Amino acid sequence: MRRWIPAAALVLIAGAAAAQAPTPAADAAPASAADQVLNGRRLYVSYCTRCHGVNLVSAGGAFFDLRTFPSDDKERFMRSMKEGKRAMPAWEGIIKPHEMEALWLYIGSVNGWNEAAKPK
Repeated sequence: MRRWIPAAALVLIAGAAAAQAPTPAADAAPASAADQVLNGRRLYVSYCTRCHGVNLVSAGGAFFDLRTFPSDDKERFMRSMKEGKRAMPAWEGIIKPHEMEALWLYIGSVNGWNEAAKPK
């Protein structure tokens, strides 16, 4: 019985280390546009809802209404995300470029810019 205790401890330590190690899939961009929209929604809920509201509906007028963001101004969106603007913090280094792309696709899906990217 005593021989099993060190072996069991080794298995537990190895399992804990493996659970903490990042997986390559966690950093990779999702494959399909629908997957990116879903990922964008998760990111939006985590980072953006506090100011921009649930489903882009802000409770007050203090924050930019993303429902009015022009679909042809992705460069401005990305720049605002990276560098910040007025009360909005800069997210570069916190939100990865492919995650910013996913946020753009999510906002577009809520606004109806790209019906094909909407999750089914």
